[in-house]
Amino acid sequence: MKLTEKQKQFYGKEGYLLVQGVLTPDEVERYKARAREFALGNVPKGAEKMVVKDVRVAKGLVTPDDPEKGIWKLLQPDWYDPVFEPYPSTPALLDVVEGLIGEDIKAFLTMMIYKPPGLESDHPFHQDAFYFGFGPHDLILGSWIALDPTDEENGTMTVIPRTHTLPLLNHDVPQGDAVNFGIFGAEGYAGPHPDEVPLRLQPGDAAFFHSKTLHRTGPNRSDRHRRVLTVHFASAKCHCDGDVLPQLKFRLVRGREYAGCI
Repeated sequence: MKLTEKQKQFYGKEGYLLVQGVLTPDEVERYKARAREFALGNVPKGAEKMVVKDVRVAKGLVTPDDPEKGIWKLLQPDWYDPVFEPYPSTPALLDVVEGLIGEDIKAFLTMMIYKPPGLESDHPFHQDAFYFGFGPHDLILGSWIALDPTDEENGTMTVIPRTHTLPLLNHDVPQGDAVNFGIFGAEGYAGPHPDEVPLRLQPGDAAFFHSKTLHRTGPNRSDRHRRVLTVHFASAKCHCDGDVLPQLKFRLVRGREYAGCI
């Protein structure tokens, strides 16, 4: 799945790129089926804490009619589950990443993220690079791979094009937000933005976005699931600028290592 020059130029200018069919239909169904097993309690021994429930479910404030509707995230599933293990190394995925940041690639911060039907949580505009203590930021990107059709009704990702050219902004926890406790938003970008673009994806499609591109997700006001796989990628030539979170868990997925780098 080699990128065209037009696609590379679009990413360089706009700070994001949509690519169809990064996962096959069989891969999509396999990951959805395994995630449901997790929700029903079939979790590898020792990985129970990696299944994160919605905060309201965890506090006993809400009891969903389906256990899968009570899950928020599966953290790092590729590190402890053989079904999820291959997804950060999917060749079509890495072909796109190589076209954007080069041939020596490390994957990190893998997750499956749920937004069940009726979940009113949202994630304010933020830059992922805020969380990362390494750079350069131009050699770091995120990927957001749809397992369900995503649109404005079920909480798809929304980006503000060309914001990857901004400096790293200050981030803070929005006031009065109990549902999204601990989630940071970029100062000056609260709420909707006139230039934002919602990303509408079909299962298997992926959004790739620069580590400084401002992006958010809205609430799921539909009766449909919104399940996505996420994985971040960085050039193996990146170097640490500060404290790097240990939970990022870097893994070389293409190319080679470099001494003194991540």
